Amino acid sequence: MGYETDLERGLFDSYEFANRDLQEYLVIILAGFLVLESGIFLTIQPVTGYETSLVNALPQSFWFLFYAVLAGGILTLIAAAVTGSGYWRHGIAIVIANYSLYFFLPKARGYRFYGQGTADALRHFGDVRAIIDTGSLPGIWYPGEHVLMAEMTMLGVPLIAIPYVTALLFTVLQIVGIGVLVRTISGKRGSLAAGLAAGSPLVYTTFHLSNHPAMNSFMLIPALLALAELYRRSNDNEYLILFLLIGIFVIYSHPMTTLFMVGLLLLTAVYSGVFGRLSTAPIRQLSPRIGVAFLPLLFAWLTNFGQTRQAIAKVAATQNDATPAARELQKAGSVEFTVPQLVNKFITLYGSTTIYFAIAGLFTLLTLYWFLWRGPRYDWGLGTSHFVAGLVIAATFLLGNLIVKGIIRANRYSLLFSAVLVALALVYCASNRYSTVTVALTALVLLSAGLAAGAAYEPNNHMTYAEYDGTQFMATHDDPGVPIHSMDTSHKMEAFVLGRNHPQYYPMSFSLNNNLPRNLGYYSEDITAADTYGRSYVVTKTHDTEQHTASYYTAEQQEYLFRYGEESLARIDNDPTANKVYTNGGFTGWSVSPEN
Repeated sequence: MGYETDLERGLFDSYEFANRDLQEYLVIILAGFLVLESGIFLTIQPVTGYETSLVNALPQSFWFLFYAVLAGGILTLIAAAVTGSGYWRHGIAIVIANYSLYFFLPKARGYRFYGQGTADALRHFGDVRAIIDTGSLPGIWYPGEHVLMAEMTMLGVPLIAIPYVTALLFTVLQIVGIGVLVRTISGKRGSLAAGLAAGSPLVYTTFHLSNHPAMNSFMLIPALLALAELYRRSNDNEYLILFLLIGIFVIYSHPMTTLFMVGLLLLTAVYSGVFGRLSTAPIRQLSPRIGVAFLPLLFAWLTNFGQTRQAIAKVAATQNDATPAARELQKAGSVEFTVPQLVNKFITLYGSTTIYFAIAGLFTLLTLYWFLWRGPRYDWGLGTSHFVAGLVIAATFLLGNLIVKGIIRANRYSLLFSAVLVALALVYCASNRYSTVTVALTALVLLSAGLAAGAAYEPNNHMTYAEYDGTQFMATHDDPGVPIHSMDTSHKMEAFVLGRNHPQYYPMSFSLNNNLPRNLGYYSEDITAADTYGRSYVVTKTHDTEQHTASYYTAEQQEYLFRYGEESLARIDNDPTANKVYTNGGFTGWSVSPEN
């Protein structure tokens, strides 16, 4: 226990939200807000055309209620952590119900899919469609999540709703997993509620909605580690069996997550051994064999696929290419930003991440101080060891030539354990009645939750039914071997509309180079489409002319990033080498041939 002043005690006692009666009133008010939010959700009208932002399309009253309920739910969880009350059950129920509406917003808005034509999720849902059509695995490298989705459809969940159900399911598993993990390693009063509160923000922002197996499977890691800890402490085979079942599912879900899982278990085993030697009290050590045991299973599974060799060759082939970090810098430098614009963009995209990293960094320093002057603490040391390991791995991903998209995906390991450290910080401050710090942490967690939810729905990700139908037509009526050029559309979209088992999926028709040239290639008066594309198909769609409306882009920047407009469309419409073969108002296909 730390030294407690009269002022600290007075502030703590007067902090009325921690009063159990007021927790009840808060829950009742939030339930009323949730009913109102649900009413507005039911009145949302489907959009008929393309829109650049889902967030801006919804009424402000919905967002006011959403953020109020989200903040209130997390506040209830923290209040339960402070007082040790049972209102954490009400708090987590409110948070999950609130997110249920949030995750289904694209469905309410009438989108065919949330995610554009280059999204990885499109290919994965093509695999799901193939499983449903054939009843077998069509050579899928990591089919765990795909099989789960297919089974959901067999149980009656419409395929069109599967993206939102699955995204919500794995997010809930992560939130609950963090709560259970913090409760397991801490054992303090209120630690479960603190873990649920710290895990409630969408720490992976847009990846919570992307249905990517690499991210969804990683959301199982908190539950996996909690089971490993329970097994270490009790040597109970029930925990071991549950642990092995989840671990095997992870192997079939994504190879990178499996490597994370093995590394995490090995680090935990090493940490428990070192802690046992440094601590005066004997503790059970987690055997490294529990992590190494998964490697033969992973090897036996992955070596059966040609994709394994192709992936290794792809990584090796990129050694002389620009790193992902360098490519991101190059893209960022293509358009100049003022300092306020840069700050706005950084806060919008990475504000939540920065807050959690800052808290976790300070808590890591506290852990180091505690270790040097007061002795080791198992829960703090375990959380900080994994947090630091995650930072090292992220630095390797960003600086090395590894296949990875985005800072958040590279930092998923450290982000997970930053949430664990935020929860441990809440537990420590609440148990020692450091009211000022508890209030500050509460405010930061609420701010992080708001920023993360605000960043999750990216602009320009609306797939219309016109785009879906047009892509399906082009993919099934094209001449084999003739490439299809389309902005922000790749063979992943082809897999989505046809299914990976479709006989016309191979060879892939959509060009891997999925960015049309500026002005559709009309750089002079005498140039034709055939001069630019040769024998091919060209696709134009509303999405291409309505991009880059995020608030951190100025009008000048939007103009720079703008690809083509009505003048270019008029040129190709009158081009003798381009014939219109399909149009539905939001999607047009052109057959380009020099002989036309």
